[in-house]
Amino acid sequence: MTSTPAKKHVFVVGDVNGREPIVHVGKHQTKTAATNIQAHRTGKLLETHQPVHHHVIFSTLGRLPFVRVGYSEESATAAGIEDVTVDTTAADDGIVKAKDVPEGRARLVVGTGGTLLGYQGLHYHADAMAKTMQLAVEMELNVR
Repeated sequence: MTSTPAKKHVFVVGDVNGREPIVHVGKHQTKTAATNIQAHRTGKLLETHQPVHHHVIFSTLGRLPFVRVGYSEESATAAGIEDVTVDTTAADDGIVKAKDVPEGRARLVVGTGGTLLGYQGLHYHADAMAKTMQLAVEMELNVR
């Protein structure tokens, strides 16, 4: 996070600020706004909210949602980050086979040191995995 000198500010979170209109992002913005309101009152530096990219798109009547959290392979390359991508198909996952929903794919984008940078999924329950993967990316967890 970067800091800026405290000035008169209006602190806006959620859909009304014109940024990512996603509940998880709005909740995170609220924490940053509360911290900044307190900092502003005491003349301290303000934090800039830097959200992890997080999108969920529902397709085919919600059966196969698409999720993108953090970096994609392309955005990591554009940012100059060395990465490794790992792809798998839903049909290769035993749990997915048991639920009889073998369609779909998933991808992890991992830094060369093992830090999880991003996740993309188009598969059954990808939407449920989105928040878990967002936390793993935000916490810079290592895949090892």
